[in-house]
Amino acid sequence: MSTFTSILIALLALSIIIIIHELGHFIVAKASGIKVLEFGLFMGPKLFSKTINGTIYSIRAIPIGGFVAMEGEDENVISPTSYSSAKPYKKILVSVAGPFFNIVFAFLILTILFSFTGYALDSNTVIEENGPLYYAGLRDGDKIVKIDNRKILDPSDITIALYPLQENETVDVIYEREGVRNIVNVEPVKKGGVRIMLNITTQSTDTIVVDIDENSNGYIAGLRSNDKITHINDQPVNSLNELSTLVNENGIGSIKVTVERGQEQLSFVFDTIESESMEYYDLGLYYYSSKINIFQAIKHSVLYSMSVVKTVIISIVWLITGTVKVSEMMGPVGIISTIGEQIKQPTFVLFLLNLVNMMAFISINLGVMNLIPFPALDGSKIVIHSIEWIMGKPFNQDKMKYITIAGFVLLLLLLVFTTFNDIVRLIR
Repeated sequence: MSTFTSILIALLALSIIIIIHELGHFIVAKASGIKVLEFGLFMGPKLFSKTINGTIYSIRAIPIGGFVAMEGEDENVISPTSYSSAKPYKKILVSVAGPFFNIVFAFLILTILFSFTGYALDSNTVIEENGPLYYAGLRDGDKIVKIDNRKILDPSDITIALYPLQENETVDVIYEREGVRNIVNVEPVKKGGVRIMLNITTQSTDTIVVDIDENSNGYIAGLRSNDKITHINDQPVNSLNELSTLVNENGIGSIKVTVERGQEQLSFVFDTIESESMEYYDLGLYYYSSKINIFQAIKHSVLYSMSVVKTVIISIVWLITGTVKVSEMMGPVGIISTIGEQIKQPTFVLFLLNLVNMMAFISINLGVMNLIPFPALDGSKIVIHSIEWIMGKPFNQDKMKYITIAGFVLLLLLLVFTTFNDIVRLIR
């Protein structure tokens, strides 16, 4: 898949998420008797429009996003069908509907995804030999219950539990084996940072190459997708951990990679590359997927969604407290770039799985972030309309317009800042 195609697909994926959000506002506004002036797909000049029952339905030229324009949304309009004249509870429902639709959309596509692909059940653990948990006595199949009193409802919770750790800091891990709970204290190992790489993507549980850049040293030497790496410099490789260790020990320069390709054993010699990635802490643990029924798929969709919601809230707190640097925030360019990289897969099935997973993750993020009570976001409208409801009188729509404008200006500045960060990361 070309870079242009992956970026275009990423743009459309992001647009679908935004349109789902706006569709929530649109449906509830219509159901509440509020007049919708226009429901637009994408942005920019109109390519096509049709008026049905007083609402303009349009398709616009720039393929990103969408919008809903309601009567009296930005000014006081004295009309039984205007947003400004609607009862506070109706305005709250309209404001909540966008984020709600995002979360429901994510839940539905995750349920479908997990029904077909299976999911990493809490007992589907593989404890890497010579890793922190292995040395502490854990073995394959042990269920991780808590890390430093943080409940692990989903495998993704482990990342957020380890993120704020400092060097040489230990964690208490509660695990369950055959119904009996035990506790161990372990020191996670730091990974990432500057490391030596082969410039390939492997399966998450094996050393099989799933993606390799055609311009990379390995590809030029003869390495291909679906090759299984068995030796590095004639030393056997039985796990991803061993592969990473041997490549890093080799350092920058020539390396001999031996692979299995069908019934053949082939060796290639090429130069490694140096790469810098975000540092993180690891316990020497990964999960594998199992086939699950529809009820298990629903359960794990809920747990995964809850985990993402929790991650977003914790991330916001960490931004405020300084645990996470502001420079690590990602804007539209970074989001599109990330989606584009994730969907570059060797098979259509892997492409579709990664795309759906990324869309669900971003949809939940958009839904939760919009509930923040910040001017121009749905959360601020919910707060203002709740005050209207309690006080028994409407908030001045003109004042609300200025608050919204101020919020948009601040969000625009944040957009410029995060876009600059995205571009710097891409250049690096």
